[in-house]
Amino acid sequence: MGNFKEIISYFILPFDNLLSLNRLINSDMAKSLYLFIFIFFYLTGAAVTAQDTQPDPTQSLLPEINPQDIEIRSQFQARFPGLRRQPILGFNPTPRVYQVDPNRMPFIEDEETVMANLPIGDLDRSAPPVYEPLGYKSPQNGFARMGIGSFITPEADVYGIAKLGDNNWVSGNFNFTSTHGHLENHRSSYRFMDADIRSFSKLSDRASLRLNAGAESGFNHFPELDAGSADIEDPATRVEVTGFHGGADLAIARNSVAGFNLAVQVYANEFDMSSRRAMFEGGANEWGVNAKAEYSRLGNNIDEVHRIRAQSRVGASDFAGFETSNWSVSHLSAHYERLFNYKTDVKAKLGVSAVTDAFADISFYLSPRLRVNHTLFDGFDIRGEISGAPKHASIHDIYQENRFIDYSSQLRHQYEGQLSGEVELEPFMGTKLIGGASFQTVSNYLYYSRNSFIEAGIGTVNSYYDINFEDATFMKLYAGFSQELNPQVFWISADGYWQRPRLSGNEKIPFTESYSIKGTLSYRPVKQVVFEGWSEYTGSRENSLGDELSSYIQLGGRFEISITEQAGVYGKLVNLLNQEYELWQGYPERGFQAFVGFTYLF
Repeated sequence: MGNFKEIISYFILPFDNLLSLNRLINSDMAKSLYLFIFIFFYLTGAAVTAQDTQPDPTQSLLPEINPQDIEIRSQFQARFPGLRRQPILGFNPTPRVYQVDPNRMPFIEDEETVMANLPIGDLDRSAPPVYEPLGYKSPQNGFARMGIGSFITPEADVYGIAKLGDNNWVSGNFNFTSTHGHLENHRSSYRFMDADIRSFSKLSDRASLRLNAGAESGFNHFPELDAGSADIEDPATRVEVTGFHGGADLAIARNSVAGFNLAVQVYANEFDMSSRRAMFEGGANEWGVNAKAEYSRLGNNIDEVHRIRAQSRVGASDFAGFETSNWSVSHLSAHYERLFNYKTDVKAKLGVSAVTDAFADISFYLSPRLRVNHTLFDGFDIRGEISGAPKHASIHDIYQENRFIDYSSQLRHQYEGQLSGEVELEPFMGTKLIGGASFQTVSNYLYYSRNSFIEAGIGTVNSYYDINFEDATFMKLYAGFSQELNPQVFWISADGYWQRPRLSGNEKIPFTESYSIKGTLSYRPVKQVVFEGWSEYTGSRENSLGDELSSYIQLGGRFEISITEQAGVYGKLVNLLNQEYELWQGYPERGFQAFVGFTYLF
């Protein structure tokens, strides 16, 4: 304790006592105290230094990030049914620009011409509802559905896909149906078959190439000649159809809507008509090339897209007894799409078209289109459309509608203008109501009339169908609804229309009905079983002479049972009422038919 006091006194004494302090430090007690003081100041200095070396937020090498500035770039999928305001900050979902996968399109036309090249009526057997997968597991490589029905009518629908590499896929499908005939005293057998193969290759992150090729084959017999009460020999007229098509589609895209697209499609068809009568010998053949080049880019606003498109369809048709006629339909158009205020979706097109055919060297048309879809509130949409465009039918298009034409007329183009309005209402989940009206005016509308000729000793004989062109108008009202009473268990839908089809002379268009009603019903009591029914009522029509063709009603049903996750059986009943009706005068359609078959997924 004494030594400690001496040390303190030396700190407060004058400087001349330093020598005495040095002697005190050399003592043992002083050495221990000196070591303690040194360690204390060393640790204190280290702590201060550590605090000084902490990173300063204002001097960080990393950039300062505001959480509101973060942009989500991954594919985040969410559904906000009631969202009609400004989206969440930092969240910009994929624009609502709907596109059809080119691999699913039979040709490369835009959506105005994909549906058909002609205004086609509902002169066909009513189709069953869309097939549901039931209790099957997802197919790995494809599926096959095959069955057979009365009148010895086999049917097949096969689809398969294979992966050739990380960036290559190949798929194919095969469809077949035939029958030995359903008429006792007249040949009525037919066959329809088509097969397609498609490939997809990813050339790079931005480029892809699609190739497709296909072929079809079929035949059918023609109706009997009608000579009133007199008997006339059946000429056994028959047409055999063969054809092929193929094409390529190259897409270079920055995203799902912006980029460059180049596509080309070619086709050739032959219709070989044979008969005991020389006047029905002949047929026709045709070829065509469809080409399209399109450039798309995104605008500066939400869901804004700009497009420019050049498209041309060129072909030639050769009817027996006529010179080969060339035709072409070319379009150059600019497209604009945008979503205004998250409620009004506008799609506009302005184009110029040039057309040539067997009757005109060249004709020019404006090809505008404006489609507006406005959402008043969630579940209530209003749509309106005005459009105009020229078209030219191929022989194959006509054959798909009426397989009894006699190939004795040349084709010409038509120009169709349309004005329509529609309302879609979804008052509550699972229920949809739709209604609308449209008005069409068509220059050179294509319709059919039954030919006739004079037979010596017999008189007038009605034969097969001829192609005619005349200006026409259509006024149409339609409505429909669908209801899912119990999700995935019970659902129903129905739709109908009334129309006023008139030629330029205010005559009713032959073989075109004024009204029709359709309905479907589906019931799935358990996951592995489904029952479906459908019905169609078509009003009366008139033939080319003004005589009335009676109305008819079609009823049908189908069931399917999945026995395992890969295999099942199905049954189908068509024309349950065994209704006698004619889509085309002179050819009675099939009566009641029953089918049974199996489904296999692989």
